Amino acid sequence: MIIFAMLLMIVSVHAAKIDVNDVSPQPVSPGGDLTMRVAYTNVGSTSERITSNLSVEYPFTLKTSDSPTQFDLCALCSRTVTYFLSVESSAQSGIYPIFVKTGGTSTTVDVSVSGRPNIVLFSDLITNATPSERFDMPVTVKNIGTGTAREIKVTSRSADFVTLGGSTVVVDSTGPKESDIVVFQMVASNKLVAGGYNVQFEISYLDDLGASYSSNQSIGVQIVNSGLLSVQNIKAAASTGGQPIAGAPITVVVRLQNVGHGDIDYMESSIQCDGQNVKAFLGQLKRDEDAPAVFELTLPQGKRYQCSVETTYTDDLGQHSVTSN
Repeated sequence: MIIFAMLLMIVSVHAAKIDVNDVSPQPVSPGGDLTMRVAYTNVGSTSERITSNLSVEYPFTLKTSDSPTQFDLCALCSRTVTYFLSVESSAQSGIYPIFVKTGGTSTTVDVSVSGRPNIVLFSDLITNATPSERFDMPVTVKNIGTGTAREIKVTSRSADFVTLGGSTVVVDSTGPKESDIVVFQMVASNKLVAGGYNVQFEISYLDDLGASYSSNQSIGVQIVNSGLLSVQNIKAAASTGGQPIAGAPITVVVRLQNVGHGDIDYMESSIQCDGQNVKAFLGQLKRDEDAPAVFELTLPQGKRYQCSVETTYTDDLGQHSVTSN
C-alpha cells in the first residue's frame, strides 16, 4: 500500500503538460496589450485538479484570464486558458520571460518587446552669433523613446544659416535614454539684424523593425549687434571757412561710418593735438549710417601738427576703440 501511494503521488506531480499555443502580438509595443493562450493537458490516467500559475514580472502585468486558477481535468483531457496582459509604457526593447507553472511542470516563454524610438534635439543657448561670422552649434541628439533608433540623420534646413562641410550629420544608432553630440559649423547670413532666430532641422531614423520616422525641430540662435567703425575722412578748416590760420579757431570734422552688422552705442570721439584734448559725443550709430565728429581747436603756431583721433563705442560684444592719426 505504501509503494502504491508513492507511485500515485509521482504520477500526480507529472500528470500535467503545458503547451503555449499563441503569444500575440510579437513583438509587442510598450503600453500595448499581450494575449497568451496556454493549453494544460492531463497526461495521467485519472482525473486531476490542475492549478495554473502564470508568473509575470516587469514590464508585464496580468490583467485577467478566462479561467479560474484551479480546475479539474479528466484523464488525457486538455483545457486552453487565455491570459490577458499589459506592457508598461516605459518598457525598453528587449526579450522578457514569462513563467508558466502547474504542479511540478513549468515552462518559460520569451516575449519580445519592441519599443518606439523618439529622437529630440537639445542645444545650449547661443547668444553671441554675428552675421557673416562662423560659429559652432553643438547639438545633443537624444533618444527619449523606448526603442533603439538607427541611421539617424539630422539635416539643417535654414536658408539664413549656411552649414559648412555639409548640412547633414549621421549617427549610427542611439539606444533608449542615450544621447550623442554632433556639431554643426554655421555662418549666419549677412542680411540678418540683431534678434532671435530659429534654425530649422529635419530628423529621420529607423527602429529595430525597419519602420521609418521623421520629425522637424528648431533651435534658437541669438544674433547680436556687431558694429564696426570706419573713419571715412578727416577734414580741417578755419572755423570761418578757408585754410586754417595760426591762432584762429579751427574746425576738424571726422566722418565716421558703421560698416558692421549691428548698431553702435555710446559712441564718443576725442582729438589730441598739441596738448589739447577735445571730445565729441555722438551717441548711437545704426548699421550703414555715418555721422561727423566735430572738434573746435585753436593752434598757436603755423606749422604741421600730428593729431590723433580716438573713438570708443560699444555693441553687444563689448567695448571697442578705433584710433586714426
